[in-house]
Amino acid sequence: MTIKEFFTANNKRMDKNQARDFAWLLVERLKAEPIEWGAKPITTREQTAIKKEIKRLLAGEPLGQILGFVPFLDCEIKVTKDVLIPRSETEQLCEIIINEHEGVPTRILDICTGSGCIAVALAKNLPAYVLATDISEDAVSVARQNALANLAQVDFVVGDLCERVEGVFDVIVSNPPYLNKREMDTLPQSVKDYEPHLALFGGDDGLDFYRRLVEVVPKHLNSGGVVYLEVGDTQADQVAEIFSHDFDCRIVADYYGFDRFVIARSKK
Repeated sequence: MTIKEFFTANNKRMDKNQARDFAWLLVERLKAEPIEWGAKPITTREQTAIKKEIKRLLAGEPLGQILGFVPFLDCEIKVTKDVLIPRSETEQLCEIIINEHEGVPTRILDICTGSGCIAVALAKNLPAYVLATDISEDAVSVARQNALANLAQVDFVVGDLCERVEGVFDVIVSNPPYLNKREMDTLPQSVKDYEPHLALFGGDDGLDFYRRLVEVVPKHLNSGGVVYLEVGDTQADQVAEIFSHDFDCRIVADYYGFDRFVIARSKK
């Protein structure tokens, strides 16, 4: 049986997203691009192993957790049940920071680091000192593994927001929990059942962490420093308002056209 025949025989029960993930699973497991599938055979042992993973896909488990990693910029980020799977929007946030600080020695604080994807990507692509924090010891453990695996120099602290953080920074970045109660109640199964709610829920209106951040980040930000925030796709104006007293804010859309990032420069 060729890979193409195996794919065709096993994707009949899948929706469009599952079929896409199944194709990517085959690429990763068999190291064969789709253009090769018609001529390349798949062994019985490979079929047996992949059929077990197909069951996990059909049960709603995210592809990143099945594979155990996701690509993120020029990094490979390990993911487990203890961390959110990095999204393309967060990748774009890193690209913005890299473009705006390229070649400039920078001190960066990453709050709510989760898998460490932001901290690792910035440490690899900027001449920066990077410190990352998270309240979850399990998440920090995964983040440390990602820094080591990607040869990125990052220091980590277990703590709530800036708890146990010392010193000041040129850049503070955070992708905090920002889903509101209604959004939490309507999460797709792949998120609700497999990703940590601690990293998702931002209070009844989703803005709790931004209200807390605006209180603590000024004491850790250099004069003229910049805060980069990822926000929910309807929250940008509200988050900018929260930060407007001490910061000049601009809003940047993601690649899908949603206002996704608030960039706040200290007025002091």
